[in-house]
Amino acid sequence: MGEDRKEHVNIVYTFSKEKLEEFKDMSVCQRLQWLEDTNLFINKTIGFKKRAITDPRFEGLE
Repeated sequence: MGEDRKEHVNIVYTFSKEKLEEFKDMSVCQRLQWLEDTNLFINKTIGFKKRAITDPRFEGLE
């Protein structure tokens, strides 16, 4: 991928039936905590620059 590329890559995440059942049984607070932990993990793992490739909200953050 070139540095000057302006297109964004679309990524679709899918969850198994079992994982969806697990989410269903979580409280709203537990779901929010799961989302926050996952977001933090992704940001630390790939960083904002790479994340901006799939999510324009992260453009310009570093």
